[in-house]
Amino acid sequence: MKRMILIDGNSLMYRAYFGIADTSTLKPNSKGVFTNAIMSFARMMNHILQEQFDNILVAFDAGKHTFRHDIMTDYKAGRAHMPEEMRMQIAHIKNLLDLLGVKRYEVALYEADDIIGTMAKKAEGEGYHVDIYSSDKDLLQLITDNTTVHLTKKGLTDLEDYTPSHFEEVYGIKVPQFIDLKALMGDKSDNISGVPGIGIKKAVKYLCEYKSVEGILENILSLKGKDKENFEASKELALTCKKMVTILRDAPIEISLDETKKKEVNFDKLREFYEYLELPSLLRELNKLKPQAEVYNMSYRVIDNPIDISDALDDNSSLIFESSEYNYHRANLLYIGLKNKKGNFIILPDLLYQSIDLQLFMADKENHKSIYDYKRAYVLLKKMGFELNGVDFDMLLGAYVLNPSITKNEFKMVASSFNYYKLRFDEEVYGKGVKRSIPEPSLLMEHVISKVECLYLIKNQIISSLKENDQYDLLTQIEIPLSRVLGKMEFEGIKVDLNELNIQKKDLEERINFIESEIFRLAGETFNISSPKQLGVVLFEHLGLPSSKKTKTGYSTDQYALEEVKHLHPVVEYILNYRMLTKLYQTYIIGLNEQIFADEKCHTIYEQALTQTGRLSSIEPNLQNIPIRTEQGRLIRKMFIPSNKNNCFFSADYSQIELRVLAHLANVKKLIEAFNANLDIHSQTAREIFGHDDISPEERRKAKAVNFGIIYGISAYGLATDIGISNSMASDYIKRYYEIYPEIKEYMENTIEFCKENGYVKTIKNRKRFIPDINSKVYNLREFAKRTAMNAPIQGSAADILKIAMINIDSKLESLHLKSKMILQIHDELLFEVWQGEEQKLEELVKNEMENAIKLKVKLSVSHDFGSNWYEVK
Repeated sequence: MKRMILIDGNSLMYRAYFGIADTSTLKPNSKGVFTNAIMSFARMMNHILQEQFDNILVAFDAGKHTFRHDIMTDYKAGRAHMPEEMRMQIAHIKNLLDLLGVKRYEVALYEADDIIGTMAKKAEGEGYHVDIYSSDKDLLQLITDNTTVHLTKKGLTDLEDYTPSHFEEVYGIKVPQFIDLKALMGDKSDNISGVPGIGIKKAVKYLCEYKSVEGILENILSLKGKDKENFEASKELALTCKKMVTILRDAPIEISLDETKKKEVNFDKLREFYEYLELPSLLRELNKLKPQAEVYNMSYRVIDNPIDISDALDDNSSLIFESSEYNYHRANLLYIGLKNKKGNFIILPDLLYQSIDLQLFMADKENHKSIYDYKRAYVLLKKMGFELNGVDFDMLLGAYVLNPSITKNEFKMVASSFNYYKLRFDEEVYGKGVKRSIPEPSLLMEHVISKVECLYLIKNQIISSLKENDQYDLLTQIEIPLSRVLGKMEFEGIKVDLNELNIQKKDLEERINFIESEIFRLAGETFNISSPKQLGVVLFEHLGLPSSKKTKTGYSTDQYALEEVKHLHPVVEYILNYRMLTKLYQTYIIGLNEQIFADEKCHTIYEQALTQTGRLSSIEPNLQNIPIRTEQGRLIRKMFIPSNKNNCFFSADYSQIELRVLAHLANVKKLIEAFNANLDIHSQTAREIFGHDDISPEERRKAKAVNFGIIYGISAYGLATDIGISNSMASDYIKRYYEIYPEIKEYMENTIEFCKENGYVKTIKNRKRFIPDINSKVYNLREFAKRTAMNAPIQGSAADILKIAMINIDSKLESLHLKSKMILQIHDELLFEVWQGEEQKLEELVKNEMENAIKLKVKLSVSHDFGSNWYEVK
């Protein structure tokens, strides 16, 4: 039997949009487009398209006014307006259907339901079985022996299938009576009132007895009490309601069954569509629709003999260094892809050991090279004992500089942002997760060649865009040189004292076990402390503590909820300590132990093209987030030691760099004077706010919170929460602050206006952060965007300054032939391993380069210290 699928486009779009728990948290992509409904709708279509069928149609409402409004003028009155975040997705969803080869249809004055009802009848008449997909129960009236209605239950793919028998089981009436049921009950969502006082139980009762609305009206005299009165007064209304809820089966639609036949998916355009909307998960799901990815045939030559290497080497070459896994510290170099005016080449990595010419080519600073992810390539070669110099273009970093919000680690995603699509995803080639493996050589070589071809072809496009945006120097003078510096730091790594790690492991285990037993004693029972559900029951039911909020799964037991009640029972303080210690244990004892290499070092990876502010991010392991606010957290740093027992550590940390940058950007005269006079800026601010000279430590603490809070656009509520004062007092502090430093308020307002007009803000070095939400109609998104706009130039400029300092320091270390090495960057801090006898030279060098990295209206200040381990330098 032939099968036709009919889809209620409008109802499923709404379901797709509102399917997430809190739509106020939605974020647009870098182009300012919200995509949650598109993604959910696409997944539903992928699910349906894997089924066997002959015809398919998606029906949409054509507009707000329908023939039903002519019958009842207030039809659907009172409905909330469609959110703008949803409205902007409709055109994309319709485009999606076109690319999927799915016919869509709408007709003026009629609703999607009427199109579906008419097409279902037409298809049944031609011998089809019809399957209808919707989230609207109105369509249940279309059920027949040959038409099944599938209603969404949870999400868009969890469905309840309604056949005539299942319908009768659920509702207790026959399918044709569903229209009467709806007429009697009414439909609040459509502003159809129904008969007053008639709910589902009474409606079913009367329909079982009198069969229909008309049957009830004919037997009004048999009714009793209020129902009799209501039906007497609502005769015309009941019949009108029935007319309103009846789906037409003969709407004037001009579409044939032939036009709804299943068509081919336009895979090329669909890939471009998903790439444009930045939907990588949907790109990966394309394989479900078409298991075999497209093959792009490119000619290339494999160089496997050192005699032939000169045939491939030339100036202005593009290179891809393909590794066996993402963590290049653990990976092996598989192939080198090379393209230049001589052609396309695959170079086997063993030739690096066999060819002096290849070694010199890689190390030559005058030989211009284009790379994707210089740092990765640098480390891969450094592990093999070779240098990589002469890199003057990096596709990954170039894309990141142009728009930090769109860059992904995946090569294909970066390429697609420049409208280049002739590539496979790495997952398509290697597989995903536990199924990942090295593919057969010809497939992998082709993959590498497709990457280097892309790099070669789009290089000039990226460079042109950088120059047009006045950002070329940001790439070539900061990001690319920094990439080499970071590669050296990562390769060097930092040594872990295994004995100290085991001591802290044992100590934490003992403390955790003791606290766990105390929690059980105070609670009077044993339970899973790490289970929010069990913990909530113990605290808020068994112990009777007041709960301020609940989640879908039970009581909230987050940090904020526990802090609110910790003074009411001693067990709460123990629970907070338990969480802190177990996190340290799992992250920095167990987790860190897994990241130690054979050289007893951690080799972290600095994500250079990740954050939107320009700051670096550290992973595998994350050495930037080791807690320092508690003594137990600080002790973790004790495990990190110099690689040589005669060496020591040197830490240099910018003092209040973001406040200094703010003073410079906003030209805040009082702050500039205070910083240049080496005054305590927090005490100075406290004197201004509180109006007297004898400042207490508590007043200084509050002023410090205001100073740093203003940088992040803090609200009165946020400040009040941070320092434990009333909202009104916090509001007064902020107001007073802006009166003292009026330039800051003016700067913040000007920055927001600039962002509204241009869609971005920028740093001292012209690093741009795009903030599309700045003009959002959603209040929460718009306010968050304002705070981001105020902070990004400050935080980003501070990041630029530190990067410049790192580049200059590394250059001096090389030119002076010092053995000491820069090994870690932790936000505003740099950590060095210092060789014995170089302490004074390094201290002077680092302090000078950091404090003179850039010329500002305020002088930069660096605090520094020596120590035998990382713990001792702070």
